[in-house]
Amino acid sequence: MIKDVILAVGSSSWWKSKKLRKESAQKLRVLKKDWKYLRKEVLIAEDEMIDTKQYKRYFFYK
Repeated sequence: MIKDVILAVGSSSWWKSKKLRKESAQKLRVLKKDWKYLRKEVLIAEDEMIDTKQYKRYFFYK
C-alpha cells in the first residue's frame, strides 16, 4: 500500500519558510511512526501563480 502526501516546505520569505518547514517536519514525524519513507518529488509551480510556496510530494509505504 502506497500513500502520498503533499506538503508546503518553503517560501520566498525567510520567516514563512521557517514556519512551513517546522509544520511539515511535525507532520512527517507523525507519518513516519506508521509508514516507511519511500521517496519525494519537488512540485514545480506555474509561472502565473502569485503563491510563492514551494511544495514537495512525499511517498510512504507500509
